[in-house]
Amino acid sequence: MFSGLHLSKGSNTFASDLKRGSNFSIKKQNYSSLPTSTKVIRYRTTGSPQEVLKVEKEPLPSQLEDNQILVKMLAAPINPADINMIEGTYGIKPTLPAVGGNEGVAKVVATGSKVQLVKENDHVIPIRPGLGTWRTYGVFNEKDFMRVPTDIKPEYAATISVNPCTALRLLDDFVQLKAGDVIVQNGANSTVGLSVAQLAHERKVKTINIIRNRPGFGDVVERIKALGGYMVVSEDYAVTPQFKRLISDIPKPKLALNCVGGPSATEMARILDIGGTMVTYGGMSRKPVTVPTSQFIFKDITLRGFWLSKWIEEHSLEERAQMLETLFPLIRKERLKLWMETWKFDQFSEGLAKSFEPHKDRKIVLTME
Repeated sequence: MFSGLHLSKGSNTFASDLKRGSNFSIKKQNYSSLPTSTKVIRYRTTGSPQEVLKVEKEPLPSQLEDNQILVKMLAAPINPADINMIEGTYGIKPTLPAVGGNEGVAKVVATGSKVQLVKENDHVIPIRPGLGTWRTYGVFNEKDFMRVPTDIKPEYAATISVNPCTALRLLDDFVQLKAGDVIVQNGANSTVGLSVAQLAHERKVKTINIIRNRPGFGDVVERIKALGGYMVVSEDYAVTPQFKRLISDIPKPKLALNCVGGPSATEMARILDIGGTMVTYGGMSRKPVTVPTSQFIFKDITLRGFWLSKWIEEHSLEERAQMLETLFPLIRKERLKLWMETWKFDQFSEGLAKSFEPHKDRKIVLTME
């Protein structure tokens, strides 16, 4: 059930294909030999996911339109944003009825007569949220997807476009970091946090990683350190004088990454360097970000926010492809590892329940194979 971390090596040219606007030789598919129905996980009203989500079977079109493609979903994660959208609390509101899932990877199994952006057997990921990836098959416009290399394992391709991309943007877009610099982050055992630790380590940037006290605390500490984290401490320890002494011999952090809020964010703001920046990209504690006035007056710190959906809205598809191309080589070389747990599509209820468990270690990914 647990996914392996080894990935095979391979080449990646999909960004250059996008830039050139390459056309592909399309093989005609006998559509009558393909599936005629699909299973979807749908909700007709917002609310508790355990109550409103239902597995339904629906027919597929008997014929593809010119620019449509038939895809077979390979894998799709259960992300916090997916849950929030179903609950009706996310920044993007679903058009009901809706199929759950914003992220995933699919295989193209048939194409319409005028499709040029993809070909059969390509692997593709959605280019916008709300597409509904919790399904076995789907018919979409070719422009709803972008190609990804087929040598990337489906579990990785399905989860790369949100959490690792968020980590990359957090490191690239707010502070100019150089080797030897220090950053601090809370929620460091999350997929974004683990990605930050690994990407920062690649750049020789030290990370102070703050996590909650929890069962298996020591195992989580060792995992973060094994993936490149410089220092790992608990939220309780981060408020003590001992912690301040511990970090007194390293440069003060230029950047703080906050996905928790509440007292955890306050303490990170306190240790920022003069002119430092704290970026909030989540609020797991559901508590506000509170920063002492003195940090603004005497240290001139900056508070920012980040939402990947907004970044995608404001940047081109080519820029998004280039971002992914930064990450794919690291995955191939096993220098960016994602910690995940796979559940079969027919085990969706169990996987959903697992995603709600406190202190879970792995991202839940549905596999449709």
